[in-house]
Amino acid sequence: MRIVCLSDTHGMTDRIEIPDGDVLVAAGDICLAGYDSELKLFDEFMLSLPHKTKFLVAGNHDWPIADGVSFYFKRLIKNVIYLEDRGVEIDGVKFWGSPWQPEFFNWAFNLPRGLPLAQMWSRIPDDTDVLITHTPPYGILDQIYSGEAVGCEDLLHALERIQPKLHIFGHIHEGYGVMERKGTIFVNASICDAGYEPVNAPIVIDL
Repeated sequence: MRIVCLSDTHGMTDRIEIPDGDVLVAAGDICLAGYDSELKLFDEFMLSLPHKTKFLVAGNHDWPIADGVSFYFKRLIKNVIYLEDRGVEIDGVKFWGSPWQPEFFNWAFNLPRGLPLAQMWSRIPDDTDVLITHTPPYGILDQIYSGEAVGCEDLLHALERIQPKLHIFGHIHEGYGVMERKGTIFVNASICDAGYEPVNAPIVIDL
């Protein structure tokens, strides 16, 4: 299965070349300002792509999703499978998606570090093959420009239990890249850099 990973496109999909693949994963921050129109443009972009399966997990900029998990929101997202603390199995591969992140200013999908996030990650099934979150785990592709690691410690602890084959995320633009640890491939698929320029290419993983 060829999985095409992207995150943090921030409304700039017209400046991104998307490789072919079987599954396309967008790990959040499809919006920049958080307008409904940005959601609609993203959905039209998804419709234009040939990938058989397309998944979306929301991010902290995606206010139309955070504020509108309702009939209206579902009208805007029709051409992608939205995952919010739920899973889907495709060709024997189990995907699970969750949008939450450690609390950071007044953004969407914030939760305090500690018990609230730990409880959310406890819902991820042990047999998850591909985990999609917006936040990185602590210490893995999560360093900001100062060198500080800002990922989620509680997610890192949950990964010891889950041990997925692949973990896709974004959120920390400076952390773009791929690494492998303890049998899991980690992908920070942030398309935009720290200056919100879409300079990074989608990352392709063959699973």
